[in-house]
Amino acid sequence: MLGFIVIANALFKTLYLPPEMRKIIPYLLVIISLVVFWACKHNKVLKSTDLTYKYEMANKYFEDEDYYRAMPLLEELIPIYRGTEKAERLFYIYAFSEYYLKDYILAAHRFNTFVNNFPFSKFTEECQFMSAICHYKMSPKFSLDQTDTFTAIDQLGVFIRQFPESNFVDSSHTMMDELRYKLEKKAFQTSKQYYRVGRYKAAVASFENTLIDYPDTEYREEALFLMIKAYFEWAENSIDTKKEERYNNTKKAYFKFAAAYPDSEFTKEAKDVLEETEEELGDLILKKT
Repeated sequence: MLGFIVIANALFKTLYLPPEMRKIIPYLLVIISLVVFWACKHNKVLKSTDLTYKYEMANKYFEDEDYYRAMPLLEELIPIYRGTEKAERLFYIYAFSEYYLKDYILAAHRFNTFVNNFPFSKFTEECQFMSAICHYKMSPKFSLDQTDTFTAIDQLGVFIRQFPESNFVDSSHTMMDELRYKLEKKAFQTSKQYYRVGRYKAAVASFENTLIDYPDTEYREEALFLMIKAYFEWAENSIDTKKEERYNNTKKAYFKFAAAYPDSEFTKEAKDVLEETEEELGDLILKKT
């Protein structure tokens, strides 16, 4: 390494560099030298035919949080040690290496593989929990596809049932509540979007489903109010033969809302919609006579 530093230093001296840059040359040379040294050492590990040495280095890299260097060794060693005592440790640190590198798709697969291969391991509980954590990490904001959110909820539920005494149960419940709230918010916002774009029939159905799926939702008051407006707009845009039925549904929606929230901030606007509904029903009756 000393020879490398001497040569590199000589090369730097041939270059024109500002005085302030020349001051950092010694530090730069040390950093470059260390990088080259570790690269050479890692290359030596990869080329070694000593499997025990590679196993020890894979563990060392993992313990040193050097997951990038651990990965190629683990990928080589796992097939070789499959079925031996060392396989369990290799599979375990392989899954966690993927996790710490934030490749959550592969990490979830590795944790599941561990659970399937070592169902009675002392690490099985942790790995099953970590598989759910990976999907929790991949759960996107509420406006995007929620496949991973559903998967995370399902896996956390399975984990709680299988390991009811686990230290991870409380955090599992907390995460499930967080994920369910995300689904609740998505359901409500989807319903509102149907209303905004004028798909009133779909909005009514969507609001109803949201209230069934999340009866204690914090959006219940606004959802019941918007159902009044959606029913009214649906009636307004219907053919004459359907209007009476849909205006009557508007009234039912109003009374349901008013009974649940008599002092709502939406009360005045809801009453205005009710008055318009009564007027429209009165006009329909006159047309019949």
